[in-house]
Amino acid sequence: MKKILFLYFLLFFSVGARAAQDEPVFFAEDFLNQSVITVQNDRSGQQCHAVRILPKWYLTAAHCVRPYCDKACTVTFHLLQGPLQAMADVPHASADPKVFTPRQYHLDDAKNVRYDVALIRFDPRPEEYFFYDARSKLALEEKDFLKTLNKSEYAEQRAQWQALASARPKLLVVPDESARHVRQPLAVPDLRSGSIFFRDSQTADFYYFPQLHHYMGGNFGVEKGMSGGGVVLPGGHVIGVVSANLNSQGRIMVYNEKDEAVGYMPYSSDYFLFTPISRQNATFIRGTIASFHEPGRSANLANISPREAERSDVTLQTAFGGALTVRDITGANQQ
Repeated sequence: MKKILFLYFLLFFSVGARAAQDEPVFFAEDFLNQSVITVQNDRSGQQCHAVRILPKWYLTAAHCVRPYCDKACTVTFHLLQGPLQAMADVPHASADPKVFTPRQYHLDDAKNVRYDVALIRFDPRPEEYFFYDARSKLALEEKDFLKTLNKSEYAEQRAQWQALASARPKLLVVPDESARHVRQPLAVPDLRSGSIFFRDSQTADFYYFPQLHHYMGGNFGVEKGMSGGGVVLPGGHVIGVVSANLNSQGRIMVYNEKDEAVGYMPYSSDYFLFTPISRQNATFIRGTIASFHEPGRSANLANISPREAERSDVTLQTAFGGALTVRDITGANQQ
């Protein structure tokens, strides 16, 4: 796990550093658009992550907001990580929806894993913002918050705040009809401690299996509570969101070419799974954002290039160094 230190320094020199690197690496600004969210209704709630894809839109995992937001809920965004804090409440209700999930997503349905994405419209009113200085332990008015933000000791928080106004990471669309192989390392945010951290896979072996409807690779420290975070490629491109991919029995379902569940493999913390920005999920993103009539504000989507993914007949044995193959899985645990 890597902590982003001297954030302002890294931001200043990142352009030159990118050109000088021979190997793909991650930079501080790749994670400035990621936030912690708390989703709750009058009975329960949970904490997840979300990635800001437009100034007024966040992408997260559907299981982070369902079933909490099936009727009414409040999504609290923790916008800054560090001693100077900014939060905003986004209330969701049927009459004024702010949380959107694909119509194909159904909680506890084995087929939901393909559509485990959600959008949150970020448009809080001024009175729904909250500002706090953890060093002085004082709540702040917005004008005092902005004044404090300009102090030298809050350079990291200032960089975060400025980045939020221009959030626009490129989302890479992954065709999901055939097996694919990503040969670049991945990284995910871990903001649970109140500071900006990211976890870097260090390796470049991640595989998409149509039978699993997910990308899969060796786990590199992703844990419960990190769901919904944007999965980042070097350069800041977002390829998907963190997903546990579990049904109520703790199984990872396996499908045949007719999209029928034919077996399962037990969940293991040794695996890291994430929901890709598939063509179906890209259609959901475009359709939801376009419904608010924001010409020219659609998410920045691009087809994944051959340099970032290619067809592959690799097996789980290749991916994890074990003896288990996709054929083994589909032939076992027949339902």
